Amino acid sequence: NLLEAASGSRWDPTFQRWVRDDRTEYADIIITPKAGSPYIIWPAIFQVLKQKGLESIPTQEVEELLRSKKATVVDVRMKDQYENGHVDGAINVPMFRDSTGSGVWDNIKRVVNAALLIRSTERDPEFSNKVKEAVGNPSSPVILYCGMGGSMETKIQSNKEMYKKDGFDDVDKSFGRESRSLKACFELLNAGFTDVKHMKGGFSTWKYEKRPVVS
Repeated sequence: NLLEAASGSRWDPTFQRWVRDDRTEYADIIITPKAGSPYIIWPAIFQVLKQKGLESIPTQEVEELLRSKKATVVDVRMKDQYENGHVDGAINVPMFRDSTGSGVWDNIKRVVNAALLIRSTERDPEFSNKVKEAVGNPSSPVILYCGMGGSMETKIQSNKEMYKKDGFDDVDKSFGRESRSLKACFELLNAGFTDVKHMKGGFSTWKYEKRPVVS
């Protein structure tokens, strides 16, 4: 239940982050912006991914699975980002596309973003169907990644004796770190895919570790 998943969360406008607040019963699970398509708030997505046991696997394991052809690795970034450099063996199914809206607010968004040198994009409603076309069987193993990867971790590890085992809660990571690839995992699981994993650290970590890259 998305409503239950998002309860106890609120947006902190001062620090631009989602935080836990047990006094909050968040009602607006789906946000409909003036420009772009409706979207589900991150805390609800995070809790559902937790409940489904989404696994974030390290780049080394991804490389081994690619080498043995035991999984399909999907780069969910935009096509030009993929073409500038991607995991060797990965296919590209962008989760977002360039904005297509023609309304007043869509045009305002384009003008403002252009002035800020930001690309205007929107979620592709056909994303999960396109992955199905590319992969075939929804039960086939799929690993998703984006640029930075995001994280489901909510704790900080410390060398202090009292925190060595479990770490301690980080208010900045009350709901992990949201990312395009984690949201894409949610969409595929919601669309009936049964074996979905997330690459920890994203393409930036893969490239930093000097693993095979194609451009």
